[in-house]
Amino acid sequence: MRTILFASDLDNTLLFSHRHRQPEDRCVERLNGAEQGFFTQDTLDLLPQVVRRVHLLPITTRSVEQYLRIQWPEGTVPRWALTANGAVLLRDGEVDRAWYAASQALVRDHREALAAVLDHLTRQGGATSVRCVEGVYVYAAYPDTPTAERVARDWCGGSALRAVVSGRKVYFFPPGIDKGTALRRAVEIRPACRFWGSPDPAPEKAWQAAMPFLPSMRQFAFRGRLCAPPHGRTTAGGSPGNPRPLSWRTSAGGVPAER
Repeated sequence: MRTILFASDLDNTLLFSHRHRQPEDRCVERLNGAEQGFFTQDTLDLLPQVVRRVHLLPITTRSVEQYLRIQWPEGTVPRWALTANGAVLLRDGEVDRAWYAASQALVRDHREALAAVLDHLTRQGGATSVRCVEGVYVYAAYPDTPTAERVARDWCGGSALRAVVSGRKVYFFPPGIDKGTALRRAVEIRPACRFWGSPDPAPEKAWQAAMPFLPSMRQFAFRGRLCAPPHGRTTAGGSPGNPRPLSWRTSAGGVPAER
């Protein structure tokens, strides 16, 4: 039987911020001692079952530093993780240098555009945070969503950068720095694996483009529903037999709050 690699978004799919926590959720991420990220109790109960059946591949817009803050339950730490919107592959917590070099090659022709938008947003003011993440995309956080939407709409840099708004945050991604491209690259280096996916609630189209089977899997893998159904099979929410969801709460976004 072929190995199943299950690619899953993290924030607002498996992991929730303190803004969306429920009383029964457990903290699995802290920053300077403050609670930041939470798993549902069902996630904590089912993750050990899931990782016995599939190889879990988190794919997230988080930086490496943000990702490594997550305290996975014992025995469930993913061997692989795609961070920085797929630009950085972690293998057992260490950066895969070959993968990162390939990502840098994708960004090479857009470095001036990234520098320009970073300078523009910094000079413009109004942002609570502006930075370039892992050298591959630019991020800015604003006090509210309308401001973030206006900034994305008004940016006319004449470049190929793609502006994505998530709540009060706006991201500027070069071509090729997206989760769909990252999944296609993962397929190329793990051709013996069968890939399933639980898509990011916001830019879901990128996943569908990378994983042709995903539209037919929507009943099984959609917006954070990952389940361990009966009879030893692992699928994602909405499967026959109505198995328990690994996580079912969703909210707008799919990218982490600035921390």
